[in-house]
Amino acid sequence: MKLQIKRSAIITMVFIALLCTAPTKGLWAAAGPQVHVNINIGAPPPVVVYSPPTMVYLAEPAAYVAVGIPYDIFFVSGRYYYRHNNDWFWAQAYNGPWSYVSYRALPTGLRTYNVTRLHQFRDREYRVYRTQGPAFKGRHFEAAEYRNSSKPGRGNGNGNGNGRRGR
Repeated sequence: MKLQIKRSAIITMVFIALLCTAPTKGLWAAAGPQVHVNINIGAPPPVVVYSPPTMVYLAEPAAYVAVGIPYDIFFVSGRYYYRHNNDWFWAQAYNGPWSYVSYRALPTGLRTYNVTRLHQFRDREYRVYRTQGPAFKGRHFEAAEYRNSSKPGRGNGNGNGNGRRGR
């Protein structure tokens, strides 16, 4: 009985493979052979912080990085990038909503350096920022927060995602 089920399964798979690779004539001409692959990474856990983080500029990867929070959030060219586990996501605000982004679609600075090196750059600049406090002369800004609102203004996707500059 088991052998008969295996044979039926193999014959069915071969038949399906032949249908997918058959020339497109007649009934199949409209549809043609198609292959669809859909991988759903899913959204990362939400970013939860009590106030918008400070984004400090890192010259080497040419990106801003969130400091003083337990998340890997970067800002490049009007977008926030969030690294969770080994996946990257982007959003128009530091608190999402996040969409998966492939590694190849990341800005060059984030692809050039491994995460350990990005952390070293961040930690080095954050030490200077903490030490100098309000006298910090480096480039920085307060991150923009996503607000689901119909009113025009900051944080609802109508802006350029730059947040509030300087302090």
